[in-house]
Amino acid sequence: MGRRLKVLISAYACEPGKGSEPEVGWQWVTRLCELHDVTVITRSNNAGPIEAALASATGPKPQFIFHDLPPWVTWLKHHGLGTWMYYVLWQASLRWRLRRKLREFDLIHHLTFNSFRLPGFWWFCPKPVVLGPLGGGQICPWRFLWLFGRRLPLELIRSLTVLAAPLYPHLLLSFGSARLILVANRDTAARIPGFWRSKVRYLLEAGIDPTAPGISNARRTNAGSRLLWISRIEKIKGLDLMLHAFAEARQRNPALTLTVVGGGSEAARMQPLATRLSLGNSVRWLGTVPKAAVQDLMAEHDIFVFTSLRDTSGNVLLEAMAAGLPSVTLKHHGAAEMATDATSIRIEPTSFQATVAALAEAVVHLSKNAELRAAMGTAARRRVLEHYAWPKKVAVMDRFYQEAATSE
Repeated sequence: MGRRLKVLISAYACEPGKGSEPEVGWQWVTRLCELHDVTVITRSNNAGPIEAALASATGPKPQFIFHDLPPWVTWLKHHGLGTWMYYVLWQASLRWRLRRKLREFDLIHHLTFNSFRLPGFWWFCPKPVVLGPLGGGQICPWRFLWLFGRRLPLELIRSLTVLAAPLYPHLLLSFGSARLILVANRDTAARIPGFWRSKVRYLLEAGIDPTAPGISNARRTNAGSRLLWISRIEKIKGLDLMLHAFAEARQRNPALTLTVVGGGSEAARMQPLATRLSLGNSVRWLGTVPKAAVQDLMAEHDIFVFTSLRDTSGNVLLEAMAAGLPSVTLKHHGAAEMATDATSIRIEPTSFQATVAALAEAVVHLSKNAELRAAMGTAARRRVLEHYAWPKKVAVMDRFYQEAATSE
């Protein structure tokens, strides 16, 4: 461990207990303050949960600056302006607010949102800048775009903007001004222009509490028939792909059941699809559940299935691995780097029908092989504890901080 630094962290998404990116932001800032003097600038609407959590916390705590745009801009956010435009304005305004304070810090760190296309406005800062871990460089496989239906134009535009990102002036300024560019996956690393590739370091943005319990062998069964799928029910998460694969798998193993956890814009369309596929009562729909209930759900199931068509990492896959669940995943984006052949049966996304058939084959094979499930579950938990436990990730971030703060 090097010297203790004064670090300013920009974390638009930072809220305890909310899950997803807000929880990732919270974990980073509260754990980094054990090694450094951390000041966090985040949204004012995060203040309540943050202050409540800090009140009961012990040990070092980060300092928080709560910043938001005027109420009329917030109103516009909900009436046509949109989250991303609001976020851009928020980043620009906080850079202006802090313009005379930046010299008080040893290091400036842009943390969340982690989209590589919008890494803040930390150009020409008087102190070293670290960006990331950044994600968002992945795109949906072209042969699956038709699944987006009426949202196809938006997904296509997003894919094209990702491919064109190295041409954006604001990104060239951000990458050129940064001391280090942390990336969560290789897809995102490929979007960094080659001129600055020497600044790139790999670090998954998400982590796992190493004290979280795994599934005990006493709670496993030999049936292997209980599948679990957890995510937001949106186009990019691939639940329709999962349902088609599940329907095909049940033709070979009628004992299979599937629990679907999550809510979202596509939820109303998925249950009728299950009906058309004659899945009947074999699918259990739980909707959104409290984060605290997820661990128990994982302990009640035999196989986790992750079918996201586009994902920087997939926090829930990491949680399933930590719980000791074997998994069936698509072999692309963050999942291809988090899971290995020892922890998961990984399916290359090719055509829709070929991918459905491969997913179904993997589910059936794993459901009928208790020894393989046990071995994969053990390997999954071991991999998480070795590579993705928060204390180890914080130690890696500290090394990057020291490198950024001392290099010329």
